[in-house]
Amino acid sequence: MKTLFDEVLERIRPDENETTKINKIYNNLKNEITKQNLDSLIVGSIAKGTNLKGADIDLFIRFDEDTDLKSEGLKVAREILTDGKELYAQHPYLRGEIEGIGIDLVPCYAIKDSSKSISAVDRTPFHTKWVTENIAGKEDEVRLAKQFLKGAGAYGANAAIGGFSGYLVEILIIRYENFENLVRKISLWKPPIIIEDVENAPKAAMMIKDPVDERRNVSAGVTLKGLGTAILAAKGFLDNPTLDFFFPKNKIRKSKGVITTVTLPHPGGNEETILPWLQRQGRKINKAIADFEPIAWNANLENNCFLVFETATVELPDIVSHKGPPPWEDGALDFLKKYPDATLSGKRLEIGRPPRHSKIDGVILELLPDAKIHSGLLEGAQPVQRMPWLD
Repeated sequence: MKTLFDEVLERIRPDENETTKINKIYNNLKNEITKQNLDSLIVGSIAKGTNLKGADIDLFIRFDEDTDLKSEGLKVAREILTDGKELYAQHPYLRGEIEGIGIDLVPCYAIKDSSKSISAVDRTPFHTKWVTENIAGKEDEVRLAKQFLKGAGAYGANAAIGGFSGYLVEILIIRYENFENLVRKISLWKPPIIIEDVENAPKAAMMIKDPVDERRNVSAGVTLKGLGTAILAAKGFLDNPTLDFFFPKNKIRKSKGVITTVTLPHPGGNEETILPWLQRQGRKINKAIADFEPIAWNANLENNCFLVFETATVELPDIVSHKGPPPWEDGALDFLKKYPDATLSGKRLEIGRPPRHSKIDGVILELLPDAKIHSGLLEGAQPVQRMPWLD
């Protein structure tokens, strides 16, 4: 597979011109920060040498721990990146662009112990240091893994993807030595994946300790969907390794059912807080419309909040099946008393009854009264995509 990997790397590894431009921009920004009598630190994939083509420069401005980062920190950042747009993750930061290179200018606290970080962002310099001390000779293996997961739709720990962060990919490559070993490991995974147990950490689809803070699960952002997407891609790649896994051509999925689009007003705020809320609404509706035989659903943010549902039908017959508990569970006798004509169908009691709502609109509006419901796919809403590497 060396020829395949070489071809991929030729397309994703930054060339000399890009590297020169990045270094020039970084040095200029660093000089501006130094003029403010502040320390700066380049972090992220560029600092570690694991960046793909087109990566952003992540530059941290370090402040004393008693600094108000939102006011004083952003004030300094705005003086340096004058056209930057204010965003907010766990810290406020500015995002802008210089000569076509994306810039994230992030105020942070200059802490000396990663276990005493005030927020997750404060650990990032320690992540960069740990990776650079352990990654030598494996940088291209990381690039291959990142592009593979990106092609599969499982790269990025943000709420929209629920996949693997760049730092997690770097940890896994350091652990398993190279991309091929990692793919073989992933293909055998069955969740939950406990690579290292993290004491007192919330349950998650995957668990591995942060090398710089053993109390933290690095893979906490990986969802079952993100994990499953990676596992399927790994199995498919080992079965038939092609460029399509790294550079997919076709993500369009032909719907077999009926499409319903739900729109909700945008509540304001950033994607990392709104999208998880929207996804919860989607899961709630998907469960409530079980009688309409849901096939797939998706959530995305634009000016509005969009939920797209694909179901076998949007209108029910006069009588539908209503399932009760198995005879050995609490509530079985109460169910039978309430529905004397119920029968034991397989393991569960079951009765036919008129549906609470005969149309899908009624179910959705009962849960989300402010929703607007549209038949078909509305402009701005994203359909559910297929596995992109199946071509």
